[in-house]
Formats: sequence, C-alpha cells, structure tokens
Amino acid sequence: MRSQRLAEPPRLVRSVAILAAGLCALALLAGLPWLSRARLPEPRPAPKPVQQEKERRIRVVRISKPQPVRTETPQPKTAPAPPPKEPPRAAPRPPPAPRPPEQMQAAAPPRDPPPRPAQHPIAPAAPELTAVKGVPLHILVPETPALLASHLRNSGGCLVVSRLSGDDDDGVLSVFTVQGSSLVEVHGQQPCAGVPRRLSDTLNAALGDLVGRVRSQFPGRGNLFLQAYLSPTLPDRAQSTLAARFGPIAQEEMARKAAQAGYELKCYAEPTGVIRCE
Repeated sequence: MRSQRLAEPPRLVRSVAILAAGLCALALLAGLPWLSRARLPEPRPAPKPVQQEKERRIRVVRISKPQPVRTETPQPKTAPAPPPKEPPRAAPRPPPAPRPPEQMQAAAPPRDPPPRPAQHPIAPAAPELTAVKGVPLHILVPETPALLASHLRNSGGCLVVSRLSGDDDDGVLSVFTVQGSSLVEVHGQQPCAGVPRRLSDTLNAALGDLVGRVRSQFPGRGNLFLQAYLSPTLPDRAQSTLAARFGPIAQEEMARKAAQAGYELKCYAEPTGVIRCE
C-alpha cells in the first residue's frame, strides 16, 4: 500500500505545471504578428495650438464736465405783438404810353409884333439844283415835320423863307433853325450851308405857316416861299452815283446815255442826315 502512493505525482505540482503551461500559451499567442495588427493604435491627442498674445490697446476718452442744470422756472410765453399795419399802397401807375415821334413846332410869335421897316434881304436866294452833269435831278424830302426836323438836326441844315421873282429885292428874308423839337427864328443870321429845296404848301402849313409869319413882318414883299437847306454832301453823292452807273465819261456823253435810257437821278434826304442817291 505504501509503495503505490509514492508512485503517483503530487497534486500541487500537477496544478502548478498546468498553470505554467497556460501562461506560456498565452504569451505565445500574444506574440503572433496577425494578432498584433488587428489592434488599432490609440489616436494621439492633437497638440494644442499656440495662441499668440494679442496686443491690447487702451483708448482714453475725455468726458466733458456736465453742465450745471438751471433750476429757473420757465416764464410764461406771451403772445407776439401783431405786426404794424402797413399803410394802404397806392395802385400802381399804368406804364407811360409810348412817346410819339418828336414833332417840329414853330416858335410862338410874339403878341402883336410891330411891322419891320423895309430892309435888304439877309443873303441872296440860292437857286435849286435841278441837274448834275446834264442828268435831271429830283430831290425828295421827308413828308412829315418830325422826319424833316431829324434830317436838319443831324445834317446841320435849316429852313429859310425867301423871295425869288427876278427883281433886285430877291433873297433870304428869315432863317429858322431846329433846336430840340422847335423851330427858332434867328434875326440877322446868315443861312446855313447846304443844298436848297423848295417845300410844299402842305408842309409849310404843318410847320406853322412860316411863310405867313414872315409875310406879316415884311409887307409888300410879293411872292414868298419856304426852302429847306439840306446836307451839303448832296452834289458829291449825286456825282459818285452817276460815275458808278455810267463810268468816268464826259458830261455830254453821260447826259446822252441817261436820256436814251430814260434815267433820272433821285436823291433822298434821310432822317439820319445823310443823302442817298440812286
């Protein structure tokens, strides 16, 4: 009996051997390559970004001192005084009517003028110009006193009352000049320079019957008439017009050509004081 127990291995040694064999098997399994690859490596924590320090700026703001609060009690508002009443305005005047053209009026004769004694004329009466270089000439004057006065004023002309009948008593008896819008008789003054042109009885009446006034001052002088002494440039204007039409030819040849063409020279006394010939 005793020899059989010694021949069996002890139980403690057997259990320790089994445990050691299991640990060895686990160690071998852990070292296999396929088992180590199946394991995923744990992710490493991402490094924290390094934050740069921000520059800090400090702004200084000045705070104004608070204004003291007024504790005055508000005064009651009074109603504004009404504006002073304006005086009633007068109705606007209507615009003045356009000024009529300046009329030439004869100076009023003195009351009951004493008759003048018989005396010689102031100057010889100038004959009228009827032709230039053998060509008939017609001088046309304005038909109204205003336009005639404008021509005389701008050209330095005048009006004369003359007697022309072929006697020794012929000549200029009175001279009238244009001053503003009136005719003024000048005593003892020589007539102005210019070309004489006899005016119609109608124009003499429109001017205040200058012939009648002079006749009352010089009784017994016979037939009197009114003349206008126009611009003295009239002869030069007439000759230049003929030269432009016929050329520089002799007077007889110019008169013959004008007669063949039925041409007569006409000169107009313009209100501006110039002479226009055609």
